[in-house]
Amino acid sequence: MTKKYRVIQYATGGAGKHAVAGIVGHPQLDLVGLLVHSKDKVGLDAGAISGIGPVGITATDDIEKIVALPADCVSYMALWPDVDLICRFLESGKNVVTTSGLLYPKFFGPALVERLEKACAKGATSVHGTGVNPGFSGEVLPLTMSVMSRRIDQIFVREFADFRTYNSPELNHDMLGFGRTIEDVRGHKHPNFDLMMQFFHQSIAMVADGLGMPLERIEQTEEYGLTAAGTQIESGPVPAGTIGGIKTRFSGIVGGRPMIVIQLVWVATYDLGEGWPSPQDASNHTQWSVTIEGEPSLRCVFEQASSFEHKNANESHTAPAMICTAMHAVNAIPYVCDAAPGIRTFLDLPLMAGRYAVR
Repeated sequence: MTKKYRVIQYATGGAGKHAVAGIVGHPQLDLVGLLVHSKDKVGLDAGAISGIGPVGITATDDIEKIVALPADCVSYMALWPDVDLICRFLESGKNVVTTSGLLYPKFFGPALVERLEKACAKGATSVHGTGVNPGFSGEVLPLTMSVMSRRIDQIFVREFADFRTYNSPELNHDMLGFGRTIEDVRGHKHPNFDLMMQFFHQSIAMVADGLGMPLERIEQTEEYGLTAAGTQIESGPVPAGTIGGIKTRFSGIVGGRPMIVIQLVWVATYDLGEGWPSPQDASNHTQWSVTIEGEPSLRCVFEQASSFEHKNANESHTAPAMICTAMHAVNAIPYVCDAAPGIRTFLDLPLMAGRYAVR
């Protein structure tokens, strides 16, 4: 008989609503609760929020009710990690799988590690951070490819993403700065901007540890591209002369040189000038590539779409990536629930698979 796990979903934003559908459709998982932020979602059926039809689970914003609810795991997909709440879940006997930035807690130092480990010990639970990037492209993929290497000179991970159809004003405009001037963004930095950037620092730290590389430091740079004509994206206006693109580069320095590099190229329009992407630069709206220079040199290009055979010009640029993010977490739930208590990263867990995705 297939073992079943009771799951609470926390948040129904870009990834969370797809997680609800993923949990409901997974034969090993039972959705037993839904915690939301927005008052306008309270009282709604989880299936109605996610677009799959009623499932009999009503959304609530009552944290105490959710903490007290018997469950095996919380699928935690708020935009930012609330460590206090995560520890409460862990202490209450609920494992936590999250896309909210706890990919490699060791990066943040012993105080956070000790806090999470104590919560896990109290509840006999585990916590696991995951996603698509961070979570797969910058960690699982390069670590998996490295097994074919005799010598590694550099690992370069590049993400290209089109944000035109991603409807998150906080992320797109408040955080990344689309539609704002460079002066405004630098003078009024979002309070969680540095935290978001550290999501990718964790990726570098994990890969370095996984490969036994003595990481010296991580260097970070940002470059902004200004839109000439301006545009309107789903989350709001991007006037002419404001930020329409951002390039962020993270370099993990080993032996005095950049050994592990992650570059993010995020755009809201394509009139940013020389050195910025055009729609033809990627065969899909979101693309990741991992290049390992060495002996031999290796490259893997990873894309996602609603379909590669049946193109739809009106499809969302971001929905398939959100499904990838959600399902990397959802499919990890049985593995995390069965793991020994404590922080469990990709370096600790066995190879995970999308069980029951074929049907």
